[in-house]
Amino acid sequence: MGKAIRELAQSNPSITFQDFKLNTVNFPKPSLVMDFSSPDCLSGILEVCIAQKISLLTGTTGFTSQHHEALKKAQEIIPILVASNMSIGIASLKKSIEKFLTTSQEPLLCNLLEIHHTKKLDAPSGTALEILRFLEKFPENKIKAPISVKSHRFGNVFGIHRVEFQSSKETIFFQHIANSRDIFAAGAIAAAKWVESNQPGLYSFGDFLVKKL
Repeated sequence: MGKAIRELAQSNPSITFQDFKLNTVNFPKPSLVMDFSSPDCLSGILEVCIAQKISLLTGTTGFTSQHHEALKKAQEIIPILVASNMSIGIASLKKSIEKFLTTSQEPLLCNLLEIHHTKKLDAPSGTALEILRFLEKFPENKIKAPISVKSHRFGNVFGIHRVEFQSSKETIFFQHIANSRDIFAAGAIAAAKWVESNQPGLYSFGDFLVKKL
């Protein structure tokens, strides 16, 4: 993701990048840190960002409850945007599902499938968990519990997320396929510009889409 973001931003002269190293004290202060690393790095990143009042955008997945507590405390000092997926397409997928469910006439069985490359460490993916939380908000007269979640790891797949609904009469699919990391990189750059100008707080990619687009 870091490489994809750098390459996409090369044509924008208003954006400059520098490597962020936790053990380096004397680096020029940036306006924002973009984190696509691992949960183990979060505490060190937050320490630097809080000390220097630097905004944070993190697309890292696999955070534990302790990580989320640390983010909640840090939001009192700096603006933070946390998003497991920065694709406008995923946001559109959820809107389409919501519109469909408002018209459903009977409770539906629901299966959630996600496929990623073999180097992805967490399963289910952060995006799949985000979609799951979204689906679990609907009452059981719309979606029957429990919702099945399956994860697969193949080759160099950037990301496939498919939501399947089954009724007594039909089966309906909603699917998003990422053909390039550029869709996430573009979303990350746009969201970064937005969050760095915000007041301290904890924001989601949905907050950015609602207020900015």
